[in-house]
Amino acid sequence: MIDTKVLREKILDLAMRGKLVPQDPNDEPASELLKRIKAEKEELIKQKKIKRDKNETEIFKGDDGLHYEKFADGTVNPLLTTLDFPDNWLPIKLSQILRVSSGKSLKRTQLTEDGNVPVYGAHGIMGSYSEGFIEKGTLLIGRVGFYAGSIMRTKEFSWVTDNSLIVSSSSVVNSNFLELSLKHLNLGSLTSQTAQPVISGQKIYSQIIFLPPVNEQTKIVDSYNELISKVNTIEKEQEQLKQLATQLKQKVLDVAMQGKLVPQDSNDEPASVLLEKIRAEKQRLYEEGKIKKKDLVETELVKDGDNAYYQKLPDSWEIVPLKNIVNYRIGKTPNTKNKNYWTNHEGFPWISIADMGKDKYIGRTTRKITNKAVEEVFKGIVSPKGTLIMSFKLSIGKTNLLGKNSVHNEAIISIFPYWDNNNVLRNYLYLVLPIISNSGETISAIKGKTLNSKKIDVLPIPLPTIREQQEINTKVMLFLRILEIIS
Repeated sequence: MIDTKVLREKILDLAMRGKLVPQDPNDEPASELLKRIKAEKEELIKQKKIKRDKNETEIFKGDDGLHYEKFADGTVNPLLTTLDFPDNWLPIKLSQILRVSSGKSLKRTQLTEDGNVPVYGAHGIMGSYSEGFIEKGTLLIGRVGFYAGSIMRTKEFSWVTDNSLIVSSSSVVNSNFLELSLKHLNLGSLTSQTAQPVISGQKIYSQIIFLPPVNEQTKIVDSYNELISKVNTIEKEQEQLKQLATQLKQKVLDVAMQGKLVPQDSNDEPASVLLEKIRAEKQRLYEEGKIKKKDLVETELVKDGDNAYYQKLPDSWEIVPLKNIVNYRIGKTPNTKNKNYWTNHEGFPWISIADMGKDKYIGRTTRKITNKAVEEVFKGIVSPKGTLIMSFKLSIGKTNLLGKNSVHNEAIISIFPYWDNNNVLRNYLYLVLPIISNSGETISAIKGKTLNSKKIDVLPIPLPTIREQQEINTKVMLFLRILEIIS
């Protein structure tokens, strides 16, 4: 799969370095463009539409071919930049080509559902209002919050709140090129380091962009838009491929759980023999005090003729409740306010649903807990490396295997098959539980966002012979690897 986010960033970077379109020696140099910018600015000052900036600096090219910045007090410093740009481009401060002003505050109570004017906040439309004051296509910069520094345009006549800055720019500069330049600057990195990030006009004004000749600005915008259009197409096709891969995976697992993926063999021990081995193992564990008497009691499934998993299966298979073949343990979350339980350094892996991904094994976790939390909250009981885990709240049916000894939160269970030769049953459950736990046709009619213990207990597992489990695991994992490559 192509990382389209990285591709977009690369195209923008090439555009802003003059590497997206060829240079034309016949183009008017950007230095002439600067003269027109200064003339336009002087006219605006003369008309008293803007004030003269007493601290304005001037960027110029020295005899040595390098660029320098001259300050109001006469001080001259070399222009420090790591960005290379063509000789006929010109470095220029944003203060020379744009002005920003804050939008107008609007109380949430003033927002309406039936207003005819969209209201823009820090990142796009947040509601509607009965009037507006900003024209369609106006460039905005998010001013406050998570989206401070984000760049957008109004799509129609709009109201803009004080969470955004309104950009007015020189008519001499291509507005679309300016938009790309602002995005390339990553203005979000300029926000104040406070609880509520804020970006100021002064920080924006001090930024430097590199201005090509007018004709090249237009060519760059056109070329950029053409390439981004192709990226959008790639993105759309990849999403379609991803959806198809998901459907194919679902179909393959459905076929596997119906006993149609691998051939039957009359010499196989039927699944009923496996169940007897599981019962014998449970009895042994009970006698050793490792499980309770209630764990010996088997759950009966009420067979529903409409249930997809009670359609004709091979005679050697069985349909069994999950509780009858596995023991499982629900996780915990240590008190998040107790600093003695959590650590940013080396600690014990604590898994949340956010850590559960497409990879089979979980190695890293977002958060870690201390040994003190392991002992006091989990009583020293951890899930060993290789344990099968499954989410049963919010995101139901995510499965992973542990890459190392770990603990997890209360939305996840650790699953331990009672009898399992070479983890064959564990690996089979890893594949089928996402389907079973999310099926609206299970005998518990499992729907919604949460499974309780009773619903987990009666998840109906189509149980093949051990040999078929092994072959299903091998074939499905091979198929998933192929899908991963092509999607």
